[in-house]
Amino acid sequence: MSHESFARAENSNDLGFEAGVVHDIDRVVALAGGSELGGLLFRVREAGQPQWSRRVVLILAREMVHRFRLGRGLAEKTAALALEEFVFPHCRVCGGARELVGETLRVTCHACEGTGKQRYSNAYRKDRIGCYGRNFELAIAGAHLAMSNAVGAFLARAGGRMR
Repeated sequence: MSHESFARAENSNDLGFEAGVVHDIDRVVALAGGSELGGLLFRVREAGQPQWSRRVVLILAREMVHRFRLGRGLAEKTAALALEEFVFPHCRVCGGARELVGETLRVTCHACEGTGKQRYSNAYRKDRIGCYGRNFELAIAGAHLAMSNAVGAFLARAGGRMR
C-alpha cells in the first residue's frame, strides 16, 4: 500500500463498499490502528494536514525534556525544527530532482550535490534555535529517529491491516 493511497484516503469522502475491493474507507480504518505519533506525522507529511503539527511538536518535546534534559522552551523549538526537516526533506533548489534542467543542458544540483535532499547544517540549526550543544545534537537526532520509526511502524501496521 503506497503513501499516496493512504494520503488520498485520509482526505476522501468515499464510503463505498464492494466485496474484494479496497476503498478509501478501508484505508482510513487501517490508519486508525497506528500509534498517535505515527498517525499524526503521516497526516502532516503525507496527507497535507498541517493542523496536526502542534500536537506532534508537543509529543516530541515531552520526550526531549525527559530523555535529553532540555528545558521545555528549547525542547519545543527543537521539536518544531526536527518536524520541519522531516516534512520538507527535499532540496529547496532542485525540489528533490537532483539536477537542474535547461533547454539543452542538465546540471547536477550544486546545492545538494545531486542527492535531492536538503542539507540542514549545524549553523542553520543554531541560527533557528539560538543555541547548539551536545544535548541539542542528540535531541534533534533522537527526534528524527523517533519520527522515522513512528511512521515506519505506523505504515507497516496499517499496511498489514489492509491484507
